[in-house]
Amino acid sequence: MFSLSLALIAVLLGSVYCAPVEDLIANLPNLVEPLRSKNYAGYLNISADKQLFYWYIESENDPANDPVVLWLNGGPGCSSLEGTLLEMGPFRVFDQGKTVARNPWTWNRLANIIYLDAPAGVGFSFYNTTKKTFNDDQVASDNHDALVLWFQKFPERKNNSFFVAGESYGGTYVPTLSSLILDKKQFPSFQGMLIGNGCLDDSLLFNSGILYDYYHGLTDETQFRDVINSCCDNSIACDFYKNSFGFSKCANMTNDLSESKYYSGLDPYFLYFKCYLNEPNYDRPDEMKAAVQERRETGKPSIQKRRIVQKLDSMPSCAHHNDYVAYLNMPEVRTALRIPSYIQNYSSCSNVIAMKYVSQYTTMTPFFQKIMKAKKRITLFNGDVDSMCNVVHNQQFIKNLNRTLLMPSTPYVDYKQIPSTIGLQTKYDGVELVTIVGGGHFPAVLAQKPKETFQMFSNFLRNKSYSTQVDDDKPPVGKAAGYRSIITSFLMILITIFLQFN
Repeated sequence: MFSLSLALIAVLLGSVYCAPVEDLIANLPNLVEPLRSKNYAGYLNISADKQLFYWYIESENDPANDPVVLWLNGGPGCSSLEGTLLEMGPFRVFDQGKTVARNPWTWNRLANIIYLDAPAGVGFSFYNTTKKTFNDDQVASDNHDALVLWFQKFPERKNNSFFVAGESYGGTYVPTLSSLILDKKQFPSFQGMLIGNGCLDDSLLFNSGILYDYYHGLTDETQFRDVINSCCDNSIACDFYKNSFGFSKCANMTNDLSESKYYSGLDPYFLYFKCYLNEPNYDRPDEMKAAVQERRETGKPSIQKRRIVQKLDSMPSCAHHNDYVAYLNMPEVRTALRIPSYIQNYSSCSNVIAMKYVSQYTTMTPFFQKIMKAKKRITLFNGDVDSMCNVVHNQQFIKNLNRTLLMPSTPYVDYKQIPSTIGLQTKYDGVELVTIVGGGHFPAVLAQKPKETFQMFSNFLRNKSYSTQVDDDKPPVGKAAGYRSIITSFLMILITIFLQFN
C-alpha cells in the first residue's frame, strides 16, 4: 500500500519536477510563511567513507531556465549552511531557532542554489575514517565528484547556466574546483565563478592586511613605527610577509603587528559592528575563528593555536548571529532534513578540519589565468570593512594579473539611497572587482548590506550594469503561482503522511 502510494507520488512529482522525491523537504519547522520554491536536501556519496550533505533550493523565479549556482563557504572547515540560513538563503533564523522568517533579499529569487557542506566532516557532511586528510586538491576533487552526483539527481538542470561561487577560503575552493571543471569537461554549461571577500594570495593578503589595519586605526603607532624602522629600512613599502617567517626578532615583531586586529575588541570580519570585548579572551570563538584564518594568512600557526582550542559553535551574539546553529540541532529540524542519527551535531565550523587542513597554494594566480584563458567569467566582490580578507588585497591581486583595464574604479549606485553610491566597480579584460561600501566579510547577512549584495548578484547573473535597480521582495501572484502552490502543498502532505507511517 505505502509502496504504491510512494510510486504514485513519484509519478505525480515526475510530471512536474524531474528531481529526487526522497530528497524533497516536506516541511521545515517554525517557518513564518510557506516556502516559495522547492527545497531538497540529502547526501552525495562520493566514496565509501565520504558523504557530502547538500541543500538545494530552487529559484523562486523560473527554475527551469534560471542559472544553477554552487555555493561554498570558507574556513577552511566552515559549513555552507551558513549561507543558507544566515546570508543569501531564503531564511532568517531568530530566537534560538524558534522563529524562521523570510529573507527578502535571498539570492534564490533569481537562481537555483546548491549549498554544499564541504570538505567531508563539515556541518552535516560525514567522513568515516580515523585517517582524515584535507588539502586543496582533495577538496576540489571531492567537490567535483559531488557535482557529478548532484546533476545525476537533477538531470533537468544540466543545460542551465552554471556558476561556482563562494567566499573567504572559497577564494581557494572556487578557483581550484573551476579549474578541475575545465579539465574534466563534464559540465558544458559552466559559465564562470563569483568570489566574495576571497583570500587569493598569501603575500598580498599579509602585506595589505598590516597597512589596512594601520589606516583603520587598529594598530599602535609606536609598534608600527618600530617594525618599519627596525625591519623595513624605514620604508612603508615593506615586504612584511617575507619578514614574518622564522624566529628572528623581526619575524616576531612583524607577526605581532599583523595580529593587531585581534586585540582591538572589534569584530575583524565586520569592523563597523558593535562588538567590544573588555579584554582579550582567547577562549572566545570569534578569536579562534580569526586564529584559523591567520594560519591561512601566514602559513604557520598563530599564537592562539598554542592555547587550548575551543569549539566554534557558540559564537558571541554581538559578533555573529548564531541562532541558526541551534535551529539545525533541533531534533525536528534534523528529521525534516533527513539527517541520519549517526551524523554529528551541527557546528558552523570544524576546528579539527581547520587545524589539519593543508593549504597547498600560496596564490590563485595560475588558476585565474587558466580560467580567463578559457573565456569564463570571473567576478570578485568585497565588503570594504572586512579586515580578514581585505578589499585592497583583492584590488592588488587583479591588478597583478596584467590584464587590459576596461573600466577604472567607478561608482555604482542605488538611486533610492542617499548618498546613492553603494560600491565601486573595476573591470579588466576577463576579471572584475565589485566593492560593497560598508559591507564586511559576509556582506549578505542582515546586519550588513543584504540589499546591496543582492543588487550585485542580480546584475552579475544578468550581465548588466551594477547600477541596474532591483525590485523589493514581493509575494508570488497569479494563477500559475497559485496552481503550483496548491500542487506542491498537496504533494508535500502526501509525502509527510507516507514518511510518518513508513
